[in-house]
Amino acid sequence: VMRLSEIGYKEIVDLSTGTNHGRLSDAEMAFDRKTGKIKSVLAPSIQSTGLFRKGFDDMYELPWETILIIGEDLIIFQSRPSNCL
Repeated sequence: VMRLSEIGYKEIVDLSTGTNHGRLSDAEMAFDRKTGKIKSVLAPSIQSTGLFRKGFDDMYELPWETILIIGEDLIIFQSRPSNCL
């Protein structure tokens, strides 16, 4: 079992592009109102990192199903299927 407090400082990395989307602590989570399940993670887009982030329009939405692994230091997701690389 892993607690949310334990994954907050993990880096979010896209396996398809190698892009780092910051830390989970900088992201938001979207939940399904009916089931309460995590629907997606709203991570900072590449353009919005830093002090001048404008809001949710600058966030990159990654569906929860795209997360491949939550490792020791990284959360790795794949934005494109491996057959599209």
